[in-house]
Amino acid sequence: MMRERVIVVNDQVNRLRKIVKEKTWVSFLYNNHPYSLLHWSVAGFSNDERDVWLLQDEMTFETQSFVQLEEALAWIEQHMPNITDIL
Repeated sequence: MMRERVIVVNDQVNRLRKIVKEKTWVSFLYNNHPYSLLHWSVAGFSNDERDVWLLQDEMTFETQSFVQLEEALAWIEQHMPNITDIL
């Protein structure tokens, strides 16, 4: 049972990786709660330049930043094992 869960989590993270590499963002549900993972290079009125990956809670708009995409995906894999839908 545990091995099946690990495979499902890995499959979802691999799907996230593929989509975010193509589009630079992806949205998904974790326990029916919406999140987005996106690359932030230039944003805001002042053209605030950054080269980070943001994991954003779409309900509270709280964000967590990661220097590398793989770091963000590893965090998601460890802390969000029940991704139900990739939007």
